[in-house]
Amino acid sequence: MKGIGLATSPSWYCSKVSGCNVNGLLAFGGRNSIIFLDATAEPPVFLGWICQFRNRINSLAWNVNIERLGCSGDEDGKVHVWDAETQTVIAEKQNIHKNKVTVVDWLCSDVVVAADDRGHIFTWRFSHDDVQYFHPEPQAVTCMSCSPHTSTNIAIGYKSGLLLVFDLSKKGKVLHKLRGHDEEIQSLVWCPNLTDDINKPGDDCVNERDLSRGSLASGSRDRTIRLWCLAKERSLSTLRLPTSNSSRSHGDDQSARSRTYLTLLWPKNMPNELISSSHGGEMLQWSLGKSGKGKYQVFRAGVSSSTHSRTIFNIVQVSPDTLCSFSMDRQIILWDFPALCSKSTIPTVGGVVTALAVSSQTGRLAIGCGDALLRTWNLGSSGSFYDVQSFWQGVKAKVTAVAWHPVKEGWLAYATEEGRVGIYDVLSTKGPMLSSSYHRGTIYSLVWGKPCSVDGSHDAGPWFFTLFSCGDGVIFQHNPSRLQDEAEDINTLIRTTNNLKLKLPMRTEIAWKPNFSIAAIGNDDGSIELFAATSLRLVCTLHAHCKIINCLRWHPEFTQASSGASRCSCWLASGSNESDVLVYDLTAVLDKKSNIDSGTPSEEARSPRLITECSQLLSGHKNRITSLAWSSHVDGLLASVSYDGTAQVWNALTAAPIANFRGHQNRVLCVEWSQSDADLVYSGGEDYTVQSWRVTEQEFRTPPEQKSKSKGKHKGSKRHHQPTETEAVKASTEDSEKLPAGQQEMNNVGQLLEEKRQQLLLDAGKVTAEKVTAREVNVVSATEAFVGTGGSFGQQVSEVASSAEDILPEDLHLTVSVSAPQAAVESEKISRHASLAGKPKKKKVKSLLPVCSGHDNRGKHFAYQDCILLSDLFYGSETVKTEAAERSSHLGLFTDRRGVFDLLKTEGLHHQKMGNIDYQLLLEIWKGNIGGTLKTASEKNCLSDYLVAVASISSQDPACWRPVCHQFAKQLAAEENHQRAVLYLLACNDVYAALDLLLEHGMYREAVALGKCRLSSRDPVLVKIYLAWVCQLSKDGNYELAAKCLLAIRKPADAASLLAKRADAYCLKVAAHVCTRAADDGRARAHVLRYVQHCRLAGNLQEVVDTLGVHRQLKGYELACTVQQLLVTQLLHLTALPPDTAVARMEKLQYLPEFPVATGNATPPGSETDLTQPWRTLLLQEQPFLSFIAHMWDLHLPVTMATVAVAELYDDLRGNQQASGSQTNDETLIVFLSNEIAMCVLSLLLSDAGAAAVHLSNCLGTSGIVGRPDLLRSVCNLIFPYGCDNAKSFLVNLSLPVKLQTKERDSGNITASQYETLRVEGAHLLAGSSDVSNREASHVGSAESLAGSRNVSNCEVSHVGGAESLAGSSDVSNREASHVGGAESLAGSRDVSNCEALHVGGAESYM
Repeated sequence: MKGIGLATSPSWYCSKVSGCNVNGLLAFGGRNSIIFLDATAEPPVFLGWICQFRNRINSLAWNVNIERLGCSGDEDGKVHVWDAETQTVIAEKQNIHKNKVTVVDWLCSDVVVAADDRGHIFTWRFSHDDVQYFHPEPQAVTCMSCSPHTSTNIAIGYKSGLLLVFDLSKKGKVLHKLRGHDEEIQSLVWCPNLTDDINKPGDDCVNERDLSRGSLASGSRDRTIRLWCLAKERSLSTLRLPTSNSSRSHGDDQSARSRTYLTLLWPKNMPNELISSSHGGEMLQWSLGKSGKGKYQVFRAGVSSSTHSRTIFNIVQVSPDTLCSFSMDRQIILWDFPALCSKSTIPTVGGVVTALAVSSQTGRLAIGCGDALLRTWNLGSSGSFYDVQSFWQGVKAKVTAVAWHPVKEGWLAYATEEGRVGIYDVLSTKGPMLSSSYHRGTIYSLVWGKPCSVDGSHDAGPWFFTLFSCGDGVIFQHNPSRLQDEAEDINTLIRTTNNLKLKLPMRTEIAWKPNFSIAAIGNDDGSIELFAATSLRLVCTLHAHCKIINCLRWHPEFTQASSGASRCSCWLASGSNESDVLVYDLTAVLDKKSNIDSGTPSEEARSPRLITECSQLLSGHKNRITSLAWSSHVDGLLASVSYDGTAQVWNALTAAPIANFRGHQNRVLCVEWSQSDADLVYSGGEDYTVQSWRVTEQEFRTPPEQKSKSKGKHKGSKRHHQPTETEAVKASTEDSEKLPAGQQEMNNVGQLLEEKRQQLLLDAGKVTAEKVTAREVNVVSATEAFVGTGGSFGQQVSEVASSAEDILPEDLHLTVSVSAPQAAVESEKISRHASLAGKPKKKKVKSLLPVCSGHDNRGKHFAYQDCILLSDLFYGSETVKTEAAERSSHLGLFTDRRGVFDLLKTEGLHHQKMGNIDYQLLLEIWKGNIGGTLKTASEKNCLSDYLVAVASISSQDPACWRPVCHQFAKQLAAEENHQRAVLYLLACNDVYAALDLLLEHGMYREAVALGKCRLSSRDPVLVKIYLAWVCQLSKDGNYELAAKCLLAIRKPADAASLLAKRADAYCLKVAAHVCTRAADDGRARAHVLRYVQHCRLAGNLQEVVDTLGVHRQLKGYELACTVQQLLVTQLLHLTALPPDTAVARMEKLQYLPEFPVATGNATPPGSETDLTQPWRTLLLQEQPFLSFIAHMWDLHLPVTMATVAVAELYDDLRGNQQASGSQTNDETLIVFLSNEIAMCVLSLLLSDAGAAAVHLSNCLGTSGIVGRPDLLRSVCNLIFPYGCDNAKSFLVNLSLPVKLQTKERDSGNITASQYETLRVEGAHLLAGSSDVSNREASHVGSAESLAGSRNVSNCEVSHVGGAESLAGSSDVSNREASHVGGAESLAGSRDVSNCEALHVGGAESYM
């Protein structure tokens, strides 16, 4: 198949459907074919294909040792071995499980290993046809790779994400079981170079420099790549696909994951490089020895080629410098590996090629395909051989017809299977122009022509051409300048112009002459009508075809071979559902038309002509003609394509075949000649290919002969024709001259006997295979005996019949006629019966009167006796009548009413004996015994619909219908036919019984629906139904549906409680919403608190703020969220918090600015410093961490900082804070620290330094932070920027400016100078006084002045555990006492020595 233009697209979603051998020959599977591409040529060339497969190819692999051999697996469970040089299949094996083969590979030179979608793995040594099966896991195998280093080891990836490594030499023993991926594994590759330190058994440590190189790499749908060390059975490293910012990768995370297909390639001799696909068609090169943003590079577009725009499924290495990729965008791209850029793009076809059209202006080939893409191939491009553009906007369906504008360059019209018409300007980037009118079905023909109107005048438009589309039996005329207007049906013009009143035929094809003077229209009755331009006056009718017209094509006006107008310019070629191509020479007709147009001819001259014969008949195709094309280079050269799968070139001048192309593997649908090469033809068909071939290179001249299919009749013969006796005798006489005497007759009769015996035995089904064999031997021996002995015809036929009877069953009798005419008739009947033998037989209905039927079928002798008996019964004497009546019980149908009753009684007893109770009851109803029938049926539990129906018409007991319905409902319920049982209970208007029946059998939905329809909304039974349903749903764990039921009966609190049982964040939110709507604030608060906790643990801080906007009573947690965001930001900066935790990936609050990170590394003057481990001073915008928090609250939060409001916020947080020992992970620890720090700052705002110290001590004393020195050190650095020595002074001093800011905002009476004075004095008093009492007094006085109170005692009371606890003292006993609520709490210990150590050495001594 050399010279193929565009091949079929590679299969999608297959892990290994392509490969390349050592010679650079690329093979890939597309549909049911394997296509070969020479990737080393420039440009790449398709070399051929193997298309002997019946099903889709899912996987293929090259043999590493024998480069010409390959293997493949298909949907039907077959594995093939093929030869690329001869392009033939040399071996084939069917999977005994007949499941879809998902992946194949070579284990060694002659062993193929394959896996299917049910988890079966089998090896096939095709040279000895030896197969072994394994089934390690009952799940679908998605990818597989054989080890290049150990010939018996294979790695297999499963749909669940499991990865197994087997040793097939040990009967499929599982060597390694690797888990790490969450979703299906899509690709597996082995490292080309293994390092000893990684794969050495028993090695307890792996060299860190080689962690980037594993012995196996896997890519999964979870968008991760894992490198595995098999010796350790663990993942060495995990690579995550980067987030794509391109427009190709859009949508939510779930849809992006569903579109992701992660395929891998580990280049040869490059263990530190890995190639992978990524989002939206990107391809990445991973440098396994690097980290950070530089660990991967993206392949880019080359100068004359592009990159993929959709998912990549396979990546193959062609050579050390060339890679090849296959994508969903139906493009094959060759990449320059060292330059990381594309160098060649090869387009493919993903659907049936339905239409071709060559532009006479640009030389572009327009291609219409079934993959909803419109393509144009620039055949004259100098830059690239595969210069193909694809257009998809506005197409959305199979393209069935294309047509280039005759004048406007680049204008291409197309039509679709859905009946839409559009126009593309392929030289621009604009979208298509779409017609507002569309056909109801598929459009099969699309041409440009002259505008037509009734009077011959027309609106020329800008380009003087309109577009004609033919589909669903009509032809529309579209004005390209006004496509928004409704298209015109030209049948209306034809009726008006030609004054036609009869029904017009269905239009199937239209073709305009190249000079646009005549339009030829084909019809479904095989006729072709010629209409004059503009007015559509009928000129001529051609009626040489008998079937629907498929294609019409006018010869070009000029050709390159003719000096002027072509001598064939008036020729029209037509193709239909027949296999012949007809060519008409219409020179005389068109000359007459010219004369009519130029003068005023007579009425006779104006009448249209009728032509019933063609000028040339081109016979050779074996099936219907689908497309025609005249050569624009040579006169009379015609190309045709057919359903027979070939393309034929004819010399229409001599009706001689020139060449026949057989490269297609299915029906061919379209053909076009090249505009630049007189020997080049393009064709496309149902094999998804566009092929270019040369006429002079074809081996054959005519299409191949097809095997004739015997259908029992021949063309031209009369149906069901039976030969007369004269014809049969004449035929017998003629045959006797050719064969020995009697041999022809014996052959016919012997065949007749054989066929009839086969049919009878097939129907009887009682003859074994041994008897059939014996019968065949007897027939053959009898035939030979006849020929050998020369016996008479009748004698030998009798012998054959007797020999056949010996082996037939006893209940079969064969009657043989020796008449030749009758034998022929019988033979035809037998063949007709044999053709129907495979059809399912109709089930024979049982007779209601089997006794009567049995007597009637006994034979003629018994029928005669019955006639005698009836005559005696009617006309005999009384004695004779009495005797006849005793023997005529079976003749009740022919006697009186009593006789019929007796007959029906006999028949009923027979049915009862045979177990046909329904038939017995039916006969009783016929007799009128309705009451007795219903009673009997009720007792035997064999009531039926018709019995209940007739109960209502019982004249004996009209009220019996209701009990019968109840009884039938019980019977149906016992038979588990609950719906019908309910139906009959409702017929009795017993709604409650129907509801009880539904509830009893767990049909709660049906019970609710019925109750809502039939009962009052206040009926307590409805509540009972809902509660029963809720009970069952709760047992099943379906809390959501149970909550809906509870809401239906107005129980919102119970509904919220059920929803909260799920412990899911969204369920808690819904539960809170339900309680809020129901004004149940208490439960709503509890659910909101649980929901807020979930969101904070997951890092969804913005969701917390949005939720708290509805619940104003919990605004304190908004402050805690601010602290959490600030705290996580600082801890990540200080590397004290792992970046992979949920809180680290938090959703930041929208109303807060980007937080600065803490900076500084100074030690406050005058403090004692440990020179071996200096205290790190951390400030945010020159403010301590706690002060910065209060500053952020004041600036950005819509929360008032009045004293009462702050107290309420503090109470909100304190009432729901967890215990200090409940932090089990980083998430809960961060939430706990955020709450404590928030309450600490709120305590400072309330001037309660003692409470602030308690909260800080809770932070530092929690179990989650004690065992983590790095985290404890960072928290201490943030809370105490100047060290723990100054903790007490710093904390009290910190509360002063915070309180002053609050006071200033609340009252507005404190000026800046007053504030500065108070701050300096307060700090001086705190830091400079050595006497405990003086510091206490100064602190009390400053607090009193800040609070605006004249009562010193009140201020002292408010500062218990605060200023007194934090005030320094030189006396150890005093300091010990002051540490009760302060430093002792900070250290998390009651031991004085520990408190002293913390006070002297700071956080370093504690840590």
